Amino acid sequence: MNAINFLNFSIINKFFSAFCDWLSEFFQKLHIFTKIIIVSFLVILFLLPGFNSIPPLDRDEARFSQASKQMLEDQNFIVIKFQEELRSKKPIGIYWLQMASASIFGKENISSYRIPNIVASIILVLFFSMFVYNISFRYFDFTIASSLTFSFFSSLVIATLLGFAIELKQAKTDTVLLMLCTIQQLIFWKLYNYGKESWNKYKHHDYIWLTRFFWLTIAFGILIKGPISPLLFVVTLISVCILDRLSEKEWNISWLNLFLWFQGLLIIAITTTPWVYLAWSATDGSLILDAINEDFLNKVKSGQENHWGPFGSHFIFLLLTFWPMVLLSPFAGRAILNWKRDRLTRFLVSWLIPFWLILELTPTKLPHYILPIFPALILLILLGISSPPSGHPILKKISKIFRIIVIVFTILLAIAFIYISLRFSSNIVIFLISLFLALMIFSSIICGNIFYLNLNKHKLSPLFGMAIFAGISNLILFSAIIPNLDKIHITPKIVKYINSLDFKPDTIVSTGYHEPSLVFSLGRDTLLLKANETALVLIEGDNTLAIVEDRKLKQVNKTLEKFNRKVESLISIDGYNLAKGQKIILHVLKPTQNQE
Repeated sequence: MNAINFLNFSIINKFFSAFCDWLSEFFQKLHIFTKIIIVSFLVILFLLPGFNSIPPLDRDEARFSQASKQMLEDQNFIVIKFQEELRSKKPIGIYWLQMASASIFGKENISSYRIPNIVASIILVLFFSMFVYNISFRYFDFTIASSLTFSFFSSLVIATLLGFAIELKQAKTDTVLLMLCTIQQLIFWKLYNYGKESWNKYKHHDYIWLTRFFWLTIAFGILIKGPISPLLFVVTLISVCILDRLSEKEWNISWLNLFLWFQGLLIIAITTTPWVYLAWSATDGSLILDAINEDFLNKVKSGQENHWGPFGSHFIFLLLTFWPMVLLSPFAGRAILNWKRDRLTRFLVSWLIPFWLILELTPTKLPHYILPIFPALILLILLGISSPPSGHPILKKISKIFRIIVIVFTILLAIAFIYISLRFSSNIVIFLISLFLALMIFSSIICGNIFYLNLNKHKLSPLFGMAIFAGISNLILFSAIIPNLDKIHITPKIVKYINSLDFKPDTIVSTGYHEPSLVFSLGRDTLLLKANETALVLIEGDNTLAIVEDRKLKQVNKTLEKFNRKVESLISIDGYNLAKGQKIILHVLKPTQNQE
């Protein structure tokens, strides 16, 4: 029996098909407000787990949160620093948000710096689901029931995408950026569609304040992550104009006047220039120039920080970051075939493909870079689901092959999580939980595959099953497994031990283990030094603790011997430094009493 027949004839498929139909029938009997409450509860349930229980993650999250903490401590809202080093990786926006959150919920808790992500994700889900309802009901003339079904499904999809869930749990820029980019693009569509349908340059502008809000959203995006949001807008604009020309056989771009370009550029300048000016003045231009040269231009010219990847990397990343919705990606291809006849499709293609190509051509590649195109991809998939089959046998065969690839990847993903639980947790219960996680992952992808097989009385019910099982998978992964991978969470072990001591050290120094989470957890005065410098600190201070990585211990002892000094090893902590990809042993040292 070949693989395709196995997918078509499975007792498991029939079981899940019946379960999804039962779930659909139960849900349909509920009142509309009850449905909204249930979907809202599931979205919150899938978004929140892990944001308080996962320790500070190295390296970017700990750097962001520590820089925000220092700005809050110093009441310096302009210059971004990690300890005494200028941090020019991102503009000020995310630091302001994290400072505001930490000032309310406590600057010592990592969860305080993640709260802006939670708020942004809820706003994102709300705006996106409302847009899906509106576009279904008003643009495609679907019934209220069908429009609500797509709206509910889109809410669950956004909340359960694995790549988004991973970024959501980290106090970084990408969740807030995704929210801003999505709102920006949805407003862009509204202006574009209005300009093509109901407006010309001689008519009154009905969306002046919406247009101003559009530019304000771009300005906020610049303050969060520099050029990404305006780049997305510009490439979408150029592409949609070209596709319109190809489909309409004429240039019809009078609708561009709707964007109030002068006002827009003025809004961006008023919003962003004050911080740029103040940061330039405070650092003699170093912060801004470093951000341009070392962060932005280096990523464009070469693979920064060993993050180089070949062309096509983001397509491969999609298997992980867009899971489980990646299984339905062939439906986006079906929708794209209709680009000449449908304005929304042209807009979504313009949102998706040019930005994606730019990312593929850029040497520096990380999986989360592609997040801003996810809403467009989801919308194209929903359009493809609503469209009749293309009828092309080659496309049908490609779709089946792609499904097999995704299913194989899902099996490998489940095995990987089981292996991670065995490898990095000393608790056997976590291994048992990982088996249940694997079951939920399989259940999600089986439901998605059932949708292709068209076995259900309620056609869309397997998609809800897919999203719900994926959400349960995320719930287990981020609330139970990742927080309990004690072999990779080394910093919490160190902090717990130091806090248990009956004395408080005046100075803490570390060599060989320079992870930002250590600074965030122990304080900005934690010294990250070389081995010989660490030895000198131990010599000079009696009430000092040193955290020495095993590979540096010999060098530290050698320097100590020159000065005829000895230290006491209080404890040795072993684990796995995920940031460096290596096993490590850390020794906590204390100088012996000074003897004259």
